[in-house]
Amino acid sequence: MEVRRYLRSKINRKIIEFFLENPASLDGPRGIATWISEGVEETGKALKELAKAKILISHGSSTAPAYGYTTEAHIASKVKTGLKKFKTNKKSKR
Repeated sequence: MEVRRYLRSKINRKIIEFFLENPASLDGPRGIATWISEGVEETGKALKELAKAKILISHGSSTAPAYGYTTEAHIASKVKTGLKKFKTNKKSKR
């Protein structure tokens, strides 16, 4: 999985950071949008994309989805490392 691809999007990064800080959280698009201060529609699209990439796990139905952080250790490790590298690279470009 190419983690950098998903980290290019600011909203994806905000969602990933939220779940890294709250790995046991399970919430729907509206709740997560509130936590990350983004629009519900944009957040919903990003959540679906991250779930498709297996960074998040989708629970519930298509009409009432809820999302949680991956339980796959190798994916979580790649995401954490990728985010750290992304932040380091961003700081060095300033």
